[in-house]
Amino acid sequence: MFVIVNKKNNSIHREPNKKSYANTQYKTRAAAKAGITRTLKYYAKAIEDVNKVIAEGKPYYHSRLCNAYEEATNKDLGRTHLNDINNYMVMSVEDYDLIEPMVERTNMMTGKKFTESINTPHYMSPSSESYWSA
Repeated sequence: MFVIVNKKNNSIHREPNKKSYANTQYKTRAAAKAGITRTLKYYAKAIEDVNKVIAEGKPYYHSRLCNAYEEATNKDLGRTHLNDINNYMVMSVEDYDLIEPMVERTNMMTGKKFTESINTPHYMSPSSESYWSA
């Protein structure tokens, strides 16, 4: 099994057009590379759609892909690396387990610091309100 890794922070990349609960692992290296291609095409399509909306004289946020456009172009968000092919690498799950980064977060209820994987979904982390509100 293979995963796509974001080189900027070594987190597992999820394709933007996939559901949040969809698996991020691929059976072959070629399938993972195809996932990178789909990601780049998604952001290129968003930029093209926004440019078309702007050419019609409307504000960019009238595009249905304006959020993806913002992710790919807004430097203030710090996510412009998502539209760069050099930002992604494919590696086996076993190799990724050796380098998976841990981050320090604060438990929302107790205020204590703890470490967890960078890939922990927000709603499953004790540092988020959604974890405690269920």
